[in-house]
Amino acid sequence: MSTSAAETLEWLVRPPPDDGGVDRKVLAGLLVELARTVEPSFAPPSGFSTIDPRLDELRRVLVGHEIEVLGRLREVIEDPEQLGVAVGRVLPTAVASSDSRLGQVLAPALEKAAASSIRNDPRALIGILHPVIVPAIRKAVGETIDNTFQSLNESLRQSLSWRGLRWRFEAWRTGKPFAEVVLNHTLVYQVEHVFLIHSHTGLLISHVAAEDAASQDPQLVSSMLTAIQDFVRDSFKGAEQQAVDTLRLGDLRLWCEAGPLAMLVAVIRGNPPEELRGKLRDVLARIHEERRQTLEMFDGDSSGLPDVEAHLAGCAALRQQGRRTPRRGFPWYVFALAFLLVAIAGGVGLWRWQVAQRIAQEQARIAAEMAQEQARIAAEQERLRAAKAERRAAELRRWSDYIERLRGEPGIVVTEAAERDGKFVVAGLRDPLAADPVAILVKSGIDPADVVSRWQPYQALDTVFVLKRLQVSLAPPPSVTLWIAGDRILAAGSATPVWLSRARTAARLLPAGGPQFDFSQVQNVAESVLGNLRRAIEVREIRFNTNESLPAPGQEAVLDELANEIKELTALAFTLRMKARIRLTGHSDDTGPGTYNLSLSIARAGAVLALLKKRGVADDLVTIGGAGQLDPANLGQSDSARSLNRRVSATVRFEEEP
Repeated sequence: MSTSAAETLEWLVRPPPDDGGVDRKVLAGLLVELARTVEPSFAPPSGFSTIDPRLDELRRVLVGHEIEVLGRLREVIEDPEQLGVAVGRVLPTAVASSDSRLGQVLAPALEKAAASSIRNDPRALIGILHPVIVPAIRKAVGETIDNTFQSLNESLRQSLSWRGLRWRFEAWRTGKPFAEVVLNHTLVYQVEHVFLIHSHTGLLISHVAAEDAASQDPQLVSSMLTAIQDFVRDSFKGAEQQAVDTLRLGDLRLWCEAGPLAMLVAVIRGNPPEELRGKLRDVLARIHEERRQTLEMFDGDSSGLPDVEAHLAGCAALRQQGRRTPRRGFPWYVFALAFLLVAIAGGVGLWRWQVAQRIAQEQARIAAEMAQEQARIAAEQERLRAAKAERRAAELRRWSDYIERLRGEPGIVVTEAAERDGKFVVAGLRDPLAADPVAILVKSGIDPADVVSRWQPYQALDTVFVLKRLQVSLAPPPSVTLWIAGDRILAAGSATPVWLSRARTAARLLPAGGPQFDFSQVQNVAESVLGNLRRAIEVREIRFNTNESLPAPGQEAVLDELANEIKELTALAFTLRMKARIRLTGHSDDTGPGTYNLSLSIARAGAVLALLKKRGVADDLVTIGGAGQLDPANLGQSDSARSLNRRVSATVRFEEEP
């Protein structure tokens, strides 16, 4: 409370000169308690206490919850963010309620917002209204133009006839425009037949004819109309979603109104107004609305559509008679007109007869052209069906030829060849070395997108595939040739012992039932040329004098021959994918200490290696060693026997290259 409120309470506490018997202190206490109830934050004036402390507890029990709710409500109202959240939670429910007062309150704000949005961006409104307004305007303008041209055509056609002259006189007499008079007399029509045809199947749902209409086979007419619609859609590009809406034969018109599930066809005699199309559309829309589910499930049985015939009967009853003028007496102008007509009767009669003849001829020509067109349509449909059947037969022939060719290809086993869901299916086993089925499919003239292929890999036992695998696994050297002879695979040439061992293993691992691998004509190269060179190198010995590490005089020729043989051996081994390893071993006689003889023998082997390197021998293929006096060539004790032991010998070893 403010300072004035506190002063007021102090004034109430002070006893006036004449208080009238009122206990002002008690009254002030009650007022303070009332203030604390309204505003809990109120603090009484200093020196003043409440009447009874128990009143606080009583107040808390009675209105404590309300005070707490009012406090939270005050916080929400004073905080803009909390107030926006609270209003947002209840606003959708309030808008969705049926209370019209909320709409009256929101309408001005929404109208201002919409007007502001349209002023800022008019294209948004145009984009919303364009799909609805433009087709409606186009349709209304088109129907108006059709009505205008129809009236104009009738006016022009009747202008120079006797009936036209009579109508012109009527227009002059009544003061009406000539076009209006022509329209009143020419808009005479009668709906003779009404067909309801199922759009998807082309079956006749129902047919109603007028009482005086010529009867035809309704099923035949329905089939012909469906065939004409299909022919037009198939013959003209861009017309797949369109339909023929008007056909004319003489004074008969066929008006077609297509719907999503059924098509309504009316056979009209005379000149119907365009407003009749609106009536036909309304009937078709009502049938779709009332019997949509039955039309979707229609299979030729019309028993589930008993009320459709009533709708069609209403269409068949549509007609308009020409306006009949009341019969009157013959006024004077009729006689004058009769005299005028007699004067021109001869010329006009001849002209009318000629016009009638031309009209009859034109009608006969139109009927003949219509019959020819129907025959041509039927012939074209038959041709299309024959062409489709021929294409299908050609496709099946290509598929059969493709399967037969696959069965004839080595390494391909066809286990399934069928046609499912409009696609060809082929499955089986295929060797990875066999021909590619896709390449064969393309050569057969079949679109790969129309074929589903499933091939499982396997190893065929055809001789050609076994030969290819042997060539890959054995990797024969250039000196070995593999070829096919009947049901066997032969090998001839020369190879290393290692390759011969691999060939022997491969021959044992070939599966039963397949070709045999015969490599008996392959010579062991180690036993032929390499064997001869090896023996020639190993019999060579370099001689030394006593206690000498260099060869004795006269050994140069032996070193030359040894170097040439080693180079020839390594070159030949390289061509056979082998490496020749040569070891030079030094020897000594038995005179002197054993350790000295061992060192001397190693030195002799090293000296021979150095001399061979000078003669072009690659040192990476040659190793040295010493045997000392442990491997004598001659066990004798004479000088000549000991001279045979002072030597360097060579040994050859072959390794297969990786």
